[in-house]
Amino acid sequence: MRIALIRREYITHLDGVNRFIALLAEGLAKLGHDPLIMTWCYNGIAKDQLQGYFAKMHGLSTTIPIYTLQAEPCQGDPWLKIAWDWWWKGSRLLHKERVDVAIVNGVIPLRFSPKIIVNHGVFTDGISTAGKLYRWVAKLLYRRYDAVACVSNKLRSEVRSNLGIDCSVVPLPMKLELYKPASPGERENVVIHIGTRPIKNPQISIEAIKILRRHGYNVKLVMIGAPIGNPGDEAVEFRSGLRESEKLELLCRAKALILPSSYETFSYVTLEAMACGTPVVVSNAVPEEVVLNNFNGIRVSSFNPEDYANALEKLLLNEELWLKLSRNGLEFVKQFDHVRIAKEYEAMIKKVL
Repeated sequence: MRIALIRREYITHLDGVNRFIALLAEGLAKLGHDPLIMTWCYNGIAKDQLQGYFAKMHGLSTTIPIYTLQAEPCQGDPWLKIAWDWWWKGSRLLHKERVDVAIVNGVIPLRFSPKIIVNHGVFTDGISTAGKLYRWVAKLLYRRYDAVACVSNKLRSEVRSNLGIDCSVVPLPMKLELYKPASPGERENVVIHIGTRPIKNPQISIEAIKILRRHGYNVKLVMIGAPIGNPGDEAVEFRSGLRESEKLELLCRAKALILPSSYETFSYVTLEAMACGTPVVVSNAVPEEVVLNNFNGIRVSSFNPEDYANALEKLLLNEELWLKLSRNGLEFVKQFDHVRIAKEYEAMIKKVL
């Protein structure tokens, strides 16, 4: 089947949605399908380099064709123009390319069927905090799709509450061969935090590391994402614009991942850390279906940096706990192999054809 994976806005954003698109596309290709990617626009890269860039940034061994509705790079999110372009240009492009089914990320109006919408988060998509008109339009558009997928049971409940729509739960895909966990003896005294948007609460991680340093621990925090202000501590390092291979090398050699996020639907970075054998310390925003406390990670039920510092201190002091969480995490992520997840979408596609 010729399957289009659609990103509503920018395919060049380095985020979990584009990671999902990349890995699902490669999983579908390995099943013998013909995937292609469609996006409204792109930025930060020349158009003729887009496919190679996308493959490198997401660790793909397959180059997936990418089609853009805009010929030139764009800035901003003009929602009315984006919606109109998908309704007019996007629908025509899907028919022109003889697409059999579309898997859409970010709700858009399309004169095409069959189509499946994947919800990655009602909060991150703006639905839960939008005005009445936007919510009404979103509900109307969702009902025009042939099937709805959610990435977790937690998100399924949120979609029901906010949109009055049920969805099938299909987890996020992982390309497990990309991960090369270092042995405990090869690990560096580094804690990783990924994402510096306010919803990820990077300041909590910075303060937690400062507390550990005051307690005498020679530990460093590496924050992957755009720098934010001045942390005021030489033990905090920002890294941005990393390729997938560079990010995973850091993560697979770290002692722990810290994620004091305010909102998560499933959490790619948590799964990535587990695939690296790196124990995770997360907020209760991460669904319990992803992290079971003291089984494959440590859950912190507050946003107090002291509590995160205490959880990290347990890992630094208790080697037996560290090894248990590492082993259980490695076993846990096997269920998310990208080919296995692609088979679930394949089954969903067959139901709507």
